[in-house]
Amino acid sequence: MVSPSLSCRACSSTCSLQTLVHSGFSSISASTPFFLAYSLRTRPALSSVIARNPLNRESRKAFHSTPTRNSKSTPRISYRVAVSSSGKGGRRFHPLKNAYNFDPNLSDVIGVSTDDSPATRRRSRPDSGEDAFFVSRIGTHRQGKQATGDAEAVAFAVADGVGGWAESRVDPADFSHGICGHMANAALAWDESAEKLRPKQLLQAGYDQVVADPSIKAGGSTASVGVALPDGRVELANLGDSGSVLLRLAAVHHYSVPQIHAFNTPYQLSIIPPRMRAQASVFGGGYLEDFPSDASVTNVQMQHGDVLMLATDGVFDNLYNQDILKIVSSRMSMTGAWTATPDYGIWASDNLRDLTVPGGLAFAFPPPPGPSKSQKDMSEQEKHAASLGANLTLQSLLAASIAGEAKMASVDMRRDGPFAKEAQRYYPGDHYHGGKVDDICAIVVVAIDESIVSSGSSD
Repeated sequence: MVSPSLSCRACSSTCSLQTLVHSGFSSISASTPFFLAYSLRTRPALSSVIARNPLNRESRKAFHSTPTRNSKSTPRISYRVAVSSSGKGGRRFHPLKNAYNFDPNLSDVIGVSTDDSPATRRRSRPDSGEDAFFVSRIGTHRQGKQATGDAEAVAFAVADGVGGWAESRVDPADFSHGICGHMANAALAWDESAEKLRPKQLLQAGYDQVVADPSIKAGGSTASVGVALPDGRVELANLGDSGSVLLRLAAVHHYSVPQIHAFNTPYQLSIIPPRMRAQASVFGGGYLEDFPSDASVTNVQMQHGDVLMLATDGVFDNLYNQDILKIVSSRMSMTGAWTATPDYGIWASDNLRDLTVPGGLAFAFPPPPGPSKSQKDMSEQEKHAASLGANLTLQSLLAASIAGEAKMASVDMRRDGPFAKEAQRYYPGDHYHGGKVDDICAIVVVAIDESIVSSGSSD
């Protein structure tokens, strides 16, 4: 019997994305949102943008970066979180349909159902296949803060079900979605200070509950878990080949290192039924087993304008960290979230919070010239643009852009991604080329310092 941990998580899939002709954001495909089809090659480099700005030609100041702050208030960080996912198996990627914004003023948790019924939890799963995620508050108390001034602790995680369990007639999604659901419940039920909650502790609680869950008989999963506090401290626990990347002002500030036993055999939590253990022991074999205590822990300090991404291997097997950096830097500069000049280098906008609310990127979708139209008189293209303008946020733009690019790379046979390079190194005789088709899930967290004064407003 082949161990579930040794099988490759691949399948066939198709993804149709078109290229946007960038002309003041006025030309938009009716079938594909512009921000996923947007080619990085059409985006001018920051240096060329600076060079064309007449205000920058006479600059002689040395590099420094100093955001405008209200000196009377203590900096506090709020987190704007969005998730984008795509299941494999031929399912097409729908950026708006498969994007999820977390708003603690509207919902305590996204990505999972807290219903007691296993059948209800299964039906409410997002379209992420064997990948799973959750984003939640820590504790269910509400502080009655405004959305623009909300700074509270949040917990989040991604988990990737080990596809090899399907050979044993086990649904790999049960374990990954189950552990995310139980971690979310543990975070919501936390009744102590958020500073006392550790992601490894959250992972252990989720794993213990999965083992005790009678609806989950077997399976396995990797996981990447984070706990973010209002002072900017974020602790990350990673087990397996899911992971995290922290981007700061157009640079990679942190990235996790995958934990693997061998090529395509990551560390993983698992439930192994006694029958399967007995069968393996008859032939002198066994199963690889890892535990929450094996997770690697990293602490980072997020600042205003930082972008943290947690993702499953569907992203990291198809995109390098530099690819992710290019995608994020392009979107952040395009929206004005990051700006660059010779005077101050690169800095995060003081108006960043305005870009992270629904409709905050509506400027990218100007209404067509002429008299305004009712919904029934709009063309499909105009309805599509209006829908994007009303619902899009900076964080969902980033998450969908990363997931969309990973989706395209996964089915591109002419583009060797990280997984292909590793396969060629370990198994040169197999001549593996192209991307790796897999489930894809990416959580994007944008940090906002609520003590920074926005233009025309004050705290």
